[in-house]
Amino acid sequence: MLAPALLPLLTLLAMADSGGAAPLLEKGERLFRQGDTAGALAAFDEAAKADPQDPRPYYLKGVALEKKSDLPGAVAAYKQAIARRGEFAEAHNNLGALLIGRGEAAAAATELEAAVRIKPDYAEAQYNLGVARDALGKKSEAIVAYKDAVRLKPADAGYRLNLGAALRRGGDLDGAVAALKDATRLGPRDPTAWADLGMVLSDKKSYDEAQAALAKATALKPDFALAWNRLGRVELKRGQIPAAVTDQERARKLDPKSGAFAADLCRAFIEQREAGKATAECRAAVDLDPKNPLGHYELMKALVAKGDCGAAKTELGRFKGLPGVKPEAQKQADAIAASCTRAPKK
Repeated sequence: MLAPALLPLLTLLAMADSGGAAPLLEKGERLFRQGDTAGALAAFDEAAKADPQDPRPYYLKGVALEKKSDLPGAVAAYKQAIARRGEFAEAHNNLGALLIGRGEAAAAATELEAAVRIKPDYAEAQYNLGVARDALGKKSEAIVAYKDAVRLKPADAGYRLNLGAALRRGGDLDGAVAALKDATRLGPRDPTAWADLGMVLSDKKSYDEAQAALAKATALKPDFALAWNRLGRVELKRGQIPAAVTDQERARKLDPKSGAFAADLCRAFIEQREAGKATAECRAAVDLDPKNPLGHYELMKALVAKGDCGAAKTELGRFKGLPGVKPEAQKQADAIAASCTRAPKK
């Protein structure tokens, strides 16, 4: 989501008769830009008293309250602005963005649809509408909104980042690569753009390009845990097992609370034939995120590699009992568990 829109004062003054509120609006905006949020809020409150039907003080108050991190107050202020002037696109946009942050995606989409209806060339509102539709699971509609945002503001790398992610979720990998390459061109020092590009290139099995993009992301931001994790995954797919272990260990150290990272390190240890280390990491993955099937699946594989067939069978049952595990994955897990050969007792 984007920072709240703050209309130029001249635009605000043109929205209604100046009346007694105008000098107070000027004073409040000046104080706000100088960093005096408390003084600005006092001026906006005075402006609202001077003309209770003027939407502008409430809109500006919403922006100031956001700056102050008083999000419930900002929501109330934007609603008051809209109640006084329904065709206030910026107030609808800012309210919609706040509602996304509160998890109220459906209400947010309603506000943002109003913003783009009132002002069709409003790139920020189109972008935020894409975010709201994404949150609602409306993939194709989110892509439309992101594409409109990119069309209206083609130099914005962030818009292309979200477009690329949405296209990937929608299965259009070529479109996603194109959008993310544009994002890296517009923001060549943005590690997220390079990491996302690497992920999609890996999806396309373009592993050389994927590895290069992810290496770029980690060079730009050495503490970027997710980029190291993705790089380790690509290295594992390319058979570069020692490098994969090293980079998954980096990811794990940077984000020790990620069950997914622990499961990926477990997988790398399995490929490196270090069953003991693999088992330890997969147990950590299950402890960190017990509802994630990946940890249970990799733990079962590690136990098979270790020759602990009884424990592997137990973990197989846990994996198959988790919601969302597809029948194909269950069959594959059954086959792996059935291949277990009990390790000889020493």
